Amino acid sequence: METEQKNQKQIFKGITILDFCQVIAGSYATTLLADLGAEIIKVEPPEIGDTLRNTGPKINGVSAFFIQVNRNKKSICIDLKSPKGLEIIKQLIPHVDVISENFKPGVMEKFGLGYEDVKKIKENIIYLSISGYGHNNKNSQKPAYDIMIQAESGLASLNGFPEHNSPLRSPLSVVDYTTATNASFAVSSALYHLKNTGEGQFIDVAMYDSIISVMDNSFLIYESVKNKPDLDLIKEGIKSTGNHHPGTSPHGCYKTSDGHIAHTSLTNEMWNKILKIIEREDLFDNENFNSPDKRKQNWQEVDKIMEEWTSKNSTEEVIKAFNAEKLPCGKVRDIDEVFNDSHNDEREVFKKINHPIAGKMKITNTPLKFSETPRQILSNAPLLGEHTREIISKFLNFSDLEIRSLFESKILH
Repeated sequence: METEQKNQKQIFKGITILDFCQVIAGSYATTLLADLGAEIIKVEPPEIGDTLRNTGPKINGVSAFFIQVNRNKKSICIDLKSPKGLEIIKQLIPHVDVISENFKPGVMEKFGLGYEDVKKIKENIIYLSISGYGHNNKNSQKPAYDIMIQAESGLASLNGFPEHNSPLRSPLSVVDYTTATNASFAVSSALYHLKNTGEGQFIDVAMYDSIISVMDNSFLIYESVKNKPDLDLIKEGIKSTGNHHPGTSPHGCYKTSDGHIAHTSLTNEMWNKILKIIEREDLFDNENFNSPDKRKQNWQEVDKIMEEWTSKNSTEEVIKAFNAEKLPCGKVRDIDEVFNDSHNDEREVFKKINHPIAGKMKITNTPLKFSETPRQILSNAPLLGEHTREIISKFLNFSDLEIRSLFESKILH
């Protein structure tokens, strides 16, 4: 069983990452590594720090987003526009294993901190570069945030309901978090390669590529129907289709007498069980519904049949009936109900923290449970420049007088 003790071994213990990332994608990527033991030195500009620090929602004036995606990190605040500030960063590079950044391609090069520059200082460095569209292509210099990539990847066109005929953003920063997960996996893979070969490498992770990779269903459908002379994107399921799934039916959220349930059926056996539950055995051999393909073609009628029964029964009654037949069925819950579910305590889905300014609160835990090398949230997201003196002293052995002078000259903050 996983426990959270400071003396337990962690997978990335001993790995140090110099992290220039801001906002969510890059920051959460390094947080995932930090939760598994990596030491993250977060480099921030003076005064404003990471842009995310000023983004709501806020608790006692502190960004809850920043608290969430920057736990287990140390913040150093350095003026990179000063030659001395850049010199200090370059002096830190030999002491780290990984550099991470999420600026447009070319920005780090302007500071003399691009991959080729850094490799001259430490040849086997692992260099993670996250950007909107990746390096060396026609879109490389386009600025990118989550919503832009949702739009340009086609994801926004898939969300919502067809009758609205309007693109819809996912309420989650799904591009950012998908990118972060890919990036953390990439760094883990590169560290494994480094251990086996001694070679570092450059990692190019694009937000656009990341979200496209999990939209394979839509592109595979398009590949299969693109040559149809009467191609209907909505009918084929490659335009917004609401809760309907282009590959199966029934699939969706169905109204009950006191809420909604979610259900999907993939086989004839599952469909026939539903017909028994809703007392529509007369449809067993109906040619419109007697195969997965037929039900898919007539999904609107299937949904109508489903909801005629579910709407007359309570959510609890529907779930009980479906579960008795081992059919998947879940209640559509609001956030407050989810947040207060005891299941979260059993799985340690949330972690209770006590932030020095925001106070006591819960943040989501890393969704990875290891038996021998546990995840650990050992420290809060740092205050701006909270660890500048500590990091400079630890890695560079500057004297107190030198450090004081750097603070007075506003190179360090």
